[in-house]
Amino acid sequence: MKYNKETKQWESPYWHPAVTTDSVVFGFDGEQLNILLIQRGLEPYKNMWALPGGFMRPEDKSAAACAYRELHEETDVDDIYMEELGSFSSHDRDPRERVITIAFFALVVKDRYHVKGGDDARNAKWFPVKQLPELAFDHKQIIDTALERLRQRIHFEPIGFHLLDKEFTMPQLHNIYIAILDPPEDDTKLRDRRNFPKKMLKLGYIRETGKKVTGNPHRSPKLYTFDEEAYQQAKKIGMRLEF
Repeated sequence: MKYNKETKQWESPYWHPAVTTDSVVFGFDGEQLNILLIQRGLEPYKNMWALPGGFMRPEDKSAAACAYRELHEETDVDDIYMEELGSFSSHDRDPRERVITIAFFALVVKDRYHVKGGDDARNAKWFPVKQLPELAFDHKQIIDTALERLRQRIHFEPIGFHLLDKEFTMPQLHNIYIAILDPPEDDTKLRDRRNFPKKMLKLGYIRETGKKVTGNPHRSPKLYTFDEEAYQQAKKIGMRLEF
């Protein structure tokens, strides 16, 4: 590295690849898991569906800042919490040049967000995880990695609560575990709706609210909520949910 006194910039003799970010936004609709995709308006892969994302700009203070900016510009979605998933750097992942992407992922309640295409995205739309269209770049691999991360973490962390309202029913919570873990139809352990509430309550950080879904009080399902303080205590002893 050499400092240029005229430009007051450090100059590097080394080659630099381009950097992008991509965001995997999972949205739960009460029954199945969905992913937010955009339809590309430019080449390469014009008109194909892809994850929201784009190239980092000099004004982006971090990769996360770039991810949030691109997500908002292309889908009109903001005010969500995203975590870094990892980097993807295969030499042929982008036909334009050598591009390294840093992927992020988020879990949201799908109906809280009205999505629309913007910037260089022709459209923005939710797709069920099991019905994804053909995707541009290596975005199928990125989504598969994000799904695997969810399947690993759901046994240790209450990630399902990011996909629910503050108060929820056990069937709603059960649907999230089914959607994320995607067990075979003959999996009697995970698909058993009678034993699922017992296993969840045994964790200690889900409690009844004393209320029921509006309707017939004798038939309406009970409402539950997540106890953050109790979860922190369970986390200290490494509690794991087994099916």
